[in-house]
Amino acid sequence: MKHFRFITCLLFLFIGFESFSQNRKTEWYVTANGNFYMPVGNRSKGMYPILWYDKTTSPKILLGGVGTGAALLKPLSKDFSFKAQANLSKHTYWEDLTLMRDYVGSSIGYFQAGSSDYGLGVAAMIHYFPVESFSIGAGLSGQATLISLSRTPGMYVGADIDPGIVVNRYYKAVVPMVPVELSYTVKRLLFNVRYEAGLINRIKGDLANFKSDKYSLLTFELGFRIN
Repeated sequence: MKHFRFITCLLFLFIGFESFSQNRKTEWYVTANGNFYMPVGNRSKGMYPILWYDKTTSPKILLGGVGTGAALLKPLSKDFSFKAQANLSKHTYWEDLTLMRDYVGSSIGYFQAGSSDYGLGVAAMIHYFPVESFSIGAGLSGQATLISLSRTPGMYVGADIDPGIVVNRYYKAVVPMVPVELSYTVKRLLFNVRYEAGLINRIKGDLANFKSDKYSLLTFELGFRIN
C-alpha cells in the first residue's frame, strides 16, 4: 500500500485540523463537478470536452470529466477556515496519436484514443475570506488512480475497425498536487473553481526514463450544504 502513503497523510491532516477546531461549527457539503484534464509538456495529448457532440467519433456524444464527492469547511478564525474534501471523479483526455494498420499491415491513418482515469482525489486547504462569502484557498492534494482506460474511436469513414477498451498500466497510482481554489457561498450553495498542478511525472517504470507526462486539473464544482 506504499502508493497510497500521500493520500493517507492527507487524511490524517484532515483529522488533525478537525480535532484542533472541534469546538467550532463545521459545514458539510455534497458536491458534483465537471473537470478538464490539462496535459503539461506533452503536445500529443489534448483536452477533452466535459460534454460535446461530434459526428466523426464513436460514440458521438463525448462525456468528459465529471465527479461527485463531499467537503467540509471549518472556521479557524474570523478570516481563515480549513477546508477538506474528497472526490470520486473521472478525468478524460485525448491520448497520443497512434498509427493504425489493417490486418495486412497497411496504414489506415492516425487515431487518437479518448482515455479516462477513474480515481479518488483528496485535498486539504486553508481558505482566506477577504469578504464574508468569498474565499481564496491553497494547500496540498493528491490524485489516486484506481483504473485508467482508453477507447479508440472509429474516426475514418470506410475504416473497418471496432472501437476497443484497453487498460493503461504505465501510470503511477498516486500523484501529489498543489491546489489553488476560489470559492463563493450563497445560502446553502457552494461554488468552487479549483486548479491543481501535478508535481511529478506520472509515468512509472522504465518508460519514465525517456518519457515525461505531467498534468493539471481545472475543476468547476457545485456543493449543497447538508447541515
